[in-house]
This record gives sequence, structure tokens and C-alpha cells, in this order.
Amino acid sequence: MTKREKMEEYFNVLLQEIERQMSSVAKEMEGAEVVRTCREMVSYLKEKIRELKLYVLAHPFRDTEQEIRFFKYCKPALVGRLLYYYRVFQIESGCPPCRELAEIHYKREMERFKMFMERYLPFHQYYRSGATYRDNYYFCRRKREISPESGSFLLDEETEFSTGYDRLAARLISVEMVFGYLSIRQKLLGKDDTATALTKEYHWTDKKAAAVELIYGIYSVGSVDNGKVEIAELVKLFETTFHIDLGDVYHTFIAMRNRKNSRTVYLDQIKEKLLKRMDETDS
Repeated sequence: MTKREKMEEYFNVLLQEIERQMSSVAKEMEGAEVVRTCREMVSYLKEKIRELKLYVLAHPFRDTEQEIRFFKYCKPALVGRLLYYYRVFQIESGCPPCRELAEIHYKREMERFKMFMERYLPFHQYYRSGATYRDNYYFCRRKREISPESGSFLLDEETEFSTGYDRLAARLISVEMVFGYLSIRQKLLGKDDTATALTKEYHWTDKKAAAVELIYGIYSVGSVDNGKVEIAELVKLFETTFHIDLGDVYHTFIAMRNRKNSRTVYLDQIKEKLLKRMDETDS
């Protein structure tokens, strides 16, 4: 096993462990224990990021490509989750108890995060488009100059474990997750408690990658709200309906794009099974 493969295996195992932990607390994120749950998840994720840092510093990158991949995808995937729970902790800690004021509170928070996204829109578009032409600047360490777009956190991070922009990528990931969370909370406040209570719980029992593939398919076709819904909202709706935490769906999407054979395994399977069912019904 090469050095790159060992690091990727370590990260994937760590990420799977974190996703299992996130799935185990998904139910608490919907109820009255959300503040306590977020506090515990922040502590848990801080420890996991510390473990990741120790591993990376003890195993230097083989080349620039490996360094870029780590600071572009791996570290932001973990820090983005940490920031997500911290943001939700802040939001819910300051949420008024009455429904009317809570609606105003969530709307105000949504607007604040929209302003953040607008401020860093060029970087967000670069990051989500899969572009690579500025990767050496954004995701390599020890830059000799800084840019205003990176934010003041560039000056606060340890240079051996940050490029500055990996933190910005993590913030964007966390904001997308918070958007999904706030969207669901606002919708729930607009309904009666009796209307939102389900008589039966439904759980997603297939692979998480299959769920992400399905969600991106729906998003790409524009089947919900005439295509005006954000991917983060679809993800949160899916997570709430089927009681699952999908984690960083964009990281999963990147893995889907890099598949060697079919990049749409689950959608291909759906088509195959549906056609088979039709044929059996016809006969």
C-alpha cells in the first residue's frame, strides 16, 4: 500500500466513524436536546480533528497533489461538521421559546448566512465547480502573500496544518448544512405539532452513497419546486424523513465522480429493477 493510499484509508476510516456518531445523534438534533447534543458533538469532533492533525504531521505528504487533496477535501469535511454543530449550538441557544419569535430568529439567521455566502460567492463557485486552476494557491501551505477573500482566520491558524482557504472551504460546507437545518426548522414551525408528528418512522436502509446519488439526481432534474430548491435543503429533507445523517454529501459526490466504472450505480440499478418489474407485469 502506497503512502497516499495509507493516508486515504486512515481518513476514510475516521470519517466513517464520525458519520456513525452523527447518525446516532440525528434523532436528538430534531428535538429538545439539540443544544446538549451539539455541545457534545463539538467536543467529540474537536478530538477527532486533533487526532487527524497528529497523524498528518507524523506522516508528511508525498507530493503537492496529496497536500492539495487533503486541504481541499479531507480536512474541510471534518472541520465543516464541527462548525455546523457549533453554529446550530449558537442558533438554538439564542432561540426564543415562543413560535412567533422563533420564526423571526430563524429567518434572521438565514439572512445572515446568505450574506456570508454572497461575500464568498467566487470562492464557493470555484470550490463546488470542481475547478483546479487555483488549487496550488488555495490549498498549499506557506504562502508568501495573503488575499482579503480568505478572512482573518488565515492569520490565526498554524501554518503546518492550514492553508487558510481550507478553513474557508469548511465554513462554506458548514453554512450549506446550516441552511438545510434552518429550512427544516422553519417549515416545522409553520405547521401544527399534530400535523408534523408521524405515526410511523421510516428509515433509509441502503447505502449513504445511494441516497446521495438519488438526491443529486432529483436536484439535477429539478423535480422539486421547479428546481429552485438548494441541494442542502433536499439533503436535510431526506435526512429528516428517513432518519439518517448523510454527512458531507459533496465529498460523497466527489467519490461518485471518481468511480472507475459506472458513476451512477444506484440510479442504474433503479432503472434495471423498474424495467424488469414492467416486463414481468406485461407478461
